[in-house]
Amino acid sequence: MRNRLGSALKNALVSASVTPEKADRFLCELANVPDYDHTPDGPNARRGLDGAIHVEMPPRVCQAWNRVYNMFSDLLPKRGNPIHERPNTLNTETPGLAWQDPQEPEYVLIDDIPTKLRHAWRLPTDTSRRIFLICELAYYLRGPAMFDVATKAHDAQTLERSRAEKAGATAEEAWSLSFQRWSDVLRTETGGPAKTWLISDTDAFAQVLLRAIDIAPRMRDCPNHACPAPHFIATRKSQRYCSDACALPAQRESKRLWWNQHGHNYRGRGKKSSIGYHSR
Repeated sequence: MRNRLGSALKNALVSASVTPEKADRFLCELANVPDYDHTPDGPNARRGLDGAIHVEMPPRVCQAWNRVYNMFSDLLPKRGNPIHERPNTLNTETPGLAWQDPQEPEYVLIDDIPTKLRHAWRLPTDTSRRIFLICELAYYLRGPAMFDVATKAHDAQTLERSRAEKAGATAEEAWSLSFQRWSDVLRTETGGPAKTWLISDTDAFAQVLLRAIDIAPRMRDCPNHACPAPHFIATRKSQRYCSDACALPAQRESKRLWWNQHGHNYRGRGKKSSIGYHSR
């Protein structure tokens, strides 16, 4: 069954399957998955036995993802937007959190989520964070409908290639004909928003995004540069640091500076008090 966006959001809001506490922990874990260099000439690139360049995920990033999978596998996206819509390079101005390939529908690509959440975390105002997250939620929710369209186009492409090859077409001709068939079906099926913007019933990850919209004013970056997980959700409006441990160095520095500026007054008072006592 599919509903339009408004009723789907309403269903998610009244659902109790994802607690706010669990959603908050999940959001922080995702936002704190470390970024790394994906470039083929960067420090994580290795040449394989086949001669191709492979970019390896650093151990600390693997550990962070393993923690996410072990603790929150039930909240991760199970569907995504069709992978042909994904930009070649990650662009925070283009919506899209999860991607799915019609050729491998059981595999959902979620690498973009941490970067997108960090972008939301760092936006300058509460309103800008909420608008950004609302756009991502809307795009995520239309994913299943668009994936069904992409699957139809993929199936039509496969059939066309098979037909062309049986008719004696060369591999290049068969590919060209099948690609044209894929494009035609995709264009026809996406011709009206009534088809492509129908959305599936909300899932657990959609509820997490709703929670993110709700707590957007409390998204903070810990000022402690040594903090291993700087993206956190504040429990009070005035909170700056994620924990007492991260706040301690700043508190000590503040006290040191204050003492350097005002300590002589207290030292002077101590001497006067001592001299006065002995003079009696």
